Amino acid sequence: PGSVKPTEAAAPTSLPYASEFVDGQRARVQHLTDFASRGSAELRWKDEQGSHFEQAQIELAWRDGGGRMALRADKLGERLAWAGADATRWWIFEPKAEPSRLTFGPRGTVPSGSMLPFIGPESVMELLAARPWPASARVERGPGSGAVLTWNTERPVGLWTRTRAFIERPGAMPLRIELLDHTGAVLASSELSRALAVRIDSLPTGAWPEIAGTVRLRMAGESGATWDVFWDAPGVEPSRLNDRLFDLSVLKDVMRPQREIDAAAESGSRTP
Repeated sequence: PGSVKPTEAAAPTSLPYASEFVDGQRARVQHLTDFASRGSAELRWKDEQGSHFEQAQIELAWRDGGGRMALRADKLGERLAWAGADATRWWIFEPKAEPSRLTFGPRGTVPSGSMLPFIGPESVMELLAARPWPASARVERGPGSGAVLTWNTERPVGLWTRTRAFIERPGAMPLRIELLDHTGAVLASSELSRALAVRIDSLPTGAWPEIAGTVRLRMAGESGATWDVFWDAPGVEPSRLNDRLFDLSVLKDVMRPQREIDAAAESGSRTP
């Protein structure tokens, strides 16, 4: 009997250049410089009192590619939290705290002790894969047929110095984003699924950009919070992007916090 020729393994397909992924991401997000969506969220976290679970209705809006941002969480008509930023500052209102408080600090610094799913406003855009990636990104083969891109942040934000993105092909919505420290440890991550098209009246239907309709956000550590976010009704209509959403003085009049904390001043007071 004749010998059986062993089956040859299929040669791996060539990996696209990093520039192809960078160009695809830029094209995907170029019409999302102004954006708003609402949805629901499930929050899980641990502290010294044990494990906790909370549900909320949330709204997210940004303008100027994330230069201004507003994120609010409500439950049964009661405001749980409101976070946001303008070009120079970030802020977090916590009306359920005793006493109710507002914490604020300069962009590029880190809110501490917050369960909100970001290391700073910049990371919201990064974790949602909603901003362009730099030309300095490097690519390597990832799990399966996908790729992994890695790049350094323009400047450190707290411990966050690098980002890693897992993606199937150039121009696709990434599957996962990780924020890393200088050692490569994961500080926060997002898992992105259920693509939703964002209606842009000036574009044909087939050119509408896609965002993740379901997002799982994780903060590092055993006690790190996990947010499962389910977006609906994403859009770019100006009526949903009122300038008052991004004006701290207006928000202070509405929220009336009993205590205001300048995070930069408190950090300075702890410096030896």
